[in-house]
Amino acid sequence: MDDLMIQFVKLMAQLNADITNYVVLGAITPEQYKEFTGKVYVQPVTQPQA
Repeated sequence: MDDLMIQFVKLMAQLNADITNYVVLGAITPEQYKEFTGKVYVQPVTQPQA
């Protein structure tokens, strides 16, 4: 199942979809993000909720 998710995320990256959330959710690693997109993963900054 995990391999299927990785293949799905890789396909999404090939389709130029934003796959940042897949790293946040733990579906792929930051290294896989770089492999799939060619970009270094930068953790998104979240704003505290008021």
